[in-house]
Amino acid sequence: MSGDLETVLTVPFDDDDRFLLGLSDGTLLLGTYDDELRCSWEVAREGAGSVRVEARGVYVNTSVEWVTASLYDATVVEPHQPQPLPLFPELAACA
Repeated sequence: MSGDLETVLTVPFDDDDRFLLGLSDGTLLLGTYDDELRCSWEVAREGAGSVRVEARGVYVNTSVEWVTASLYDATVVEPHQPQPLPLFPELAACA
């Protein structure tokens, strides 16, 4: 069984006009408000499902078990990539 769900989510507000929505399939959506409080969407990170952004909404073509909203955080959108560790660190010290 499947169906459409439309709802209003209250999102956190900060001085920044951006916020994040995380979906249970791993999708991370970036929402942005303009000066007239119109919201636009962007897929910040793709998850397992298929997501389509259109003029006034986001369409998710997979089962969504939960959604979470948060303030914008750049470290969530572009996480830090750690440097790879050397396979044999004792050999690097001898060189």
